[in-house]
Amino acid sequence: MVCDPCSGGIEVRNAVLLCLRIALAGLFFYAGTVKAGASQEFAIALLPFTFVPPEWTMPLALSLAWMEILAAILLLLPCAFSLGAVLVCALCFLFIGVLSWALWNGIIVSCGCFGGDDSPSAWKMLLAIGRDVVLLSAATTILALPRIGKNT
Repeated sequence: MVCDPCSGGIEVRNAVLLCLRIALAGLFFYAGTVKAGASQEFAIALLPFTFVPPEWTMPLALSLAWMEILAAILLLLPCAFSLGAVLVCALCFLFIGVLSWALWNGIIVSCGCFGGDDSPSAWKMLLAIGRDVVLLSAATTILALPRIGKNT
């Protein structure tokens, strides 16, 4: 039974966990492949962030793309999904921090999350930060859900 109070709703918890893992994996795989396929454009999108030396932008662009793809793969592996969720959390914290720093310093850029954006704006950056907070929440839920109710 899905809602059996004796089992603590384990079936529901597992279904939610699987759905979150698949959704995050799909999103991060897509974002990573878009960035990897257009690494030159993504590296150019990183240039306005003045704390990144220009010679580091291409390796950073490729590293971020492949870290997103790795996180997606790990999220799909039953034995490593927690590691994938931790990587997603780290990436989301990084993205939130960098976009917030840019906004704070008046640097209006395209985040480059899902490809180029011809008309970056502060509003789009705030939406990207909000999206990253939602993704961070989903990854945190993936980490927490298997532990809920284990000590009861």
